[in-house]
Amino acid sequence: MSITASQLKEIRQEFAHLKPATVTLDGNRAMTVKQAIFALAPTLERMKKRGFDTQELVEKLHEKGIEVKAQTLTKYLTEARRLKESGKAKRQDTPRPASTTAKAPAIPPSPAQNNDKPRPLWGPNLPPDHPQNHR
Repeated sequence: MSITASQLKEIRQEFAHLKPATVTLDGNRAMTVKQAIFALAPTLERMKKRGFDTQELVEKLHEKGIEVKAQTLTKYLTEARRLKESGKAKRQDTPRPASTTAKAPAIPPSPAQNNDKPRPLWGPNLPPDHPQNHR
């Protein structure tokens, strides 16, 4: 079965509006240790800047029921930092749901519609400062 670009666009838009079959409140959602560390990463990084070492962070997390080894914590914090720095935290492939007040982007008229001749990419009509005019 082949899928066209327009079908793919429809699928993305439909998926962006989907809700899970069973809705759980964020406060009651089960998280992995990695997800918890990623969520706490900014706070943990600030604690490190205030003087806490990794082992102390591990102990504080243990007190709150999050079991993680020092080496794993360091690895997760490094991953979270890289993810934040690279901007991959935001997904770019799924469009946001369109609002009802959003306008379609303006499309400039084609040269044929506004009776302008298309500009050549090369040839005698190059700008005066173009390097090919100074041979």
